Amino acid sequence: MVAYCVNGSFVYSGESIDRDSDGYPTMFHTDENKERIPVSRVKLLQLLVPDTTELELKLDYARRALIGRGRQFIKGNSISLISKAGTRGVSTIDTEVAKNFILKDGPYANTQMILLTPELSSLTVTDQRKKARAKTSVPVRVSLADGRLPGSYTIADISDGAVRIRVRDRDTTMPEVNRGDEVFLDIDLGESERHYTIKGSVFRRSAETCIIQLEGLLNDGRFGSFSPLDMLELKAGLLNYGE
Repeated sequence: MVAYCVNGSFVYSGESIDRDSDGYPTMFHTDENKERIPVSRVKLLQLLVPDTTELELKLDYARRALIGRGRQFIKGNSISLISKAGTRGVSTIDTEVAKNFILKDGPYANTQMILLTPELSSLTVTDQRKKARAKTSVPVRVSLADGRLPGSYTIADISDGAVRIRVRDRDTTMPEVNRGDEVFLDIDLGESERHYTIKGSVFRRSAETCIIQLEGLLNDGRFGSFSPLDMLELKAGLLNYGE
């Protein structure tokens, strides 16, 4: 990220942001017209990043296929930004591409840039030591409250409290689901009739994947909370699938 865009004006330096004693921003000093914008007057905060479209050509086939037929920085596309947050872990925020353009002035003049609008409510900081993801590849049936989602899906990885599912057909995008939507997962491991029906909620969705927070396990006809033993058994079954 090379700049903030505050109410349509760019702020390129951290020194152009006044902060209080706790480190929270109080004032933005824009580079374009030297305007001082108090935080209380911020109506739109966006992020400016370089256009790295040409790097897509250097990806291997599998990663290039994940992007799909179009380019990643098309207006309206969802982009997840991930950065190291010091000793706290990894911070992630979802954004939407607002536009791509060439800057006319400033320190990055004549450079192709992308303007992203962040969804501030999606900002999370994850301690990787507690949320390590283990890769797997297990077929799963996915349903919403009003019926089964069309298409075929695979669980790509699992952490302590969530799974990431992927569309199996590369020519098919993930159906439209919203953050917080209730989801049901049916997993058949094919070993000694080991079958799991799990209730969860959508945490984040992209064109090819969806992260599901695991909230309940069907047991004796009722959904109950996962016990540590339940989660351990589920993770072991997913990791050992097919072996």
